[in-house]
Amino acid sequence: MISKNAIGSRPNPACMVCGELGKLLYAGLRDRLFSAPGEWNIKRCSNTSCGLLWLDPMPIESEVWKAYENYYTHSDNAANRSAWLSAILIGAKRGYLARRYGYYPSVSFSDRLLGLLPSIYPGRSSELDLSVMWLPASKRGRLLDIGSGSGWLIENLNAVGWQAEGLDFDSQAVEKARQRGLKVHLGDLSSQRFADRSFDTVTMCHSIEHVHAPLLWLEETIRILRPGGCVVIATPNNASLGHHVFGGDWFALDPPRHLQLFNIETLRRLLEKAGFSRIRVFTTPRDANGVYLASRSIGGTGRFDMVGPKSMSARLIGRIAQLGELAAHRFRPELGEDLVAVAEK
Repeated sequence: MISKNAIGSRPNPACMVCGELGKLLYAGLRDRLFSAPGEWNIKRCSNTSCGLLWLDPMPIESEVWKAYENYYTHSDNAANRSAWLSAILIGAKRGYLARRYGYYPSVSFSDRLLGLLPSIYPGRSSELDLSVMWLPASKRGRLLDIGSGSGWLIENLNAVGWQAEGLDFDSQAVEKARQRGLKVHLGDLSSQRFADRSFDTVTMCHSIEHVHAPLLWLEETIRILRPGGCVVIATPNNASLGHHVFGGDWFALDPPRHLQLFNIETLRRLLEKAGFSRIRVFTTPRDANGVYLASRSIGGTGRFDMVGPKSMSARLIGRIAQLGELAAHRFRPELGEDLVAVAEK
């Protein structure tokens, strides 16, 4: 007997990028983060020049909401920091973004000095790059963040002069973002019927892996972008060092929410299919510390608490692991945990 809470699914045997059949990579995976029901298989494209990973069977569109009933975007988990530490972190962020991207043109000399700290603290510079999605101040304009979740990225971008708004299908996350005064649309991208050429930039920060038809997303994105506008995507890298080390315990597999996982080649091909040009795809070691801690926990206990507090020793171990990935990334730049693409219309 099937539980009424079970997530309906459908067979999904072929790669949506190149059309080749998949080979079973992992079988019988359960939700290790938020206890969504079901067991899930992950396949790898049999075309060795592609390498896309995907769920087969895959949750059907009308049922996938069940995987998000207890999702982390519904929680309030602001960091509890002392006033002096917060001041240093804010100053370092302002100084770094001023130097690297041209934000905060009147930033103080002391903040500019603090802005050197992220470059020596393992992984911090890539975290700050993500906070503005690698976008320079010169590009500022109207921006749509697709899959905006709690709205943290919209807040970051508005704070540095963008006119940012969001879109998400998760009604709880949208409501929480709206309560903070953010402009966030509810629903999927095609149903919004945004006007042609209505945005200067579109961002997708760890959202494209949650989508059943990412090519349709990208085709709709190119329609709503103004000429010369760009899309910036951040998503897990299925060829990362973390995946090589942890295999089926790798945190970013995240069944059943991550429907497809890309590498440099598959994401480039997808953007080309959608009609984008001047495509740049690279990886960064951002959140290698978090991936290490989560994957180790999944391997040991079968679970990981994303929103629970982390001990000082755990955070230290995570940063040591991040140093290891930083070193590996220097020699093999395809190994970063985050896959990033920047492409123009």
